[in-house]
Amino acid sequence: MVIFMRPIIGVVARPYMTDNGRYAMCILDNVRNSIIRSGGIPLLILPTQDMNYYNNNESSLTDTDKEILDNQISLCDGILMPGGDKIYFYDYYICSKANELNIPLLGICMGMQLMCNYNNNNKNVKVENHKEPNLNYVHNINISKDSILFNIIKKDKINVNSLHNYTVPNSGDYEVCGKCNNIIEAIEKKDSAFNIGVQWHPERNYDENDQHLFNSFITACQNYRENKDSL
Repeated sequence: MVIFMRPIIGVVARPYMTDNGRYAMCILDNVRNSIIRSGGIPLLILPTQDMNYYNNNESSLTDTDKEILDNQISLCDGILMPGGDKIYFYDYYICSKANELNIPLLGICMGMQLMCNYNNNNKNVKVENHKEPNLNYVHNINISKDSILFNIIKKDKINVNSLHNYTVPNSGDYEVCGKCNNIIEAIEKKDSAFNIGVQWHPERNYDENDQHLFNSFITACQNYRENKDSL
């Protein structure tokens, strides 16, 4: 009997403070759900450092920290960098390794901003009228017709939700493939099987466009897994 092995999707854990002041590392349920519905298996990638995540006292990663993160990454067929409130050293390291190893990568909201910043000194800037957490659709974006994202969604204009206070001034070593006026809303690397960041939250609505995005990501992860298994 042939057993179909779903791809393992590493989701970078986000810190959360509970009501009694204790720290937890979590994944939002709609991220978990979107991965499973699209055919993947979510697996948390956890940081290794002891620190107060809500204060600015983070220390650099040690060799041991990097070794443990490398071991976690090696289990993954794709990596999802979700939204959040603050980027940490472990975020930069995971994003760098995904690019180095050409692991399929999907960045959402802050995850996209991280992708633009992971190997340079980009500073995010404040943006107005883009954080509307209670609306399914806040504005539209224009998608470049010569982009991978366009080939996935098959549209050059779509409506998206919007939950971000900040935006990136440039896309780093990524190409911009989606914009709302002058705001960068989507980025990609054309020389990768799948390396895309979006500023909106495709896991929240999971409409037709978002389904196409997740399905394409999971397909790339499945291909990565099969190629990895054949080595």
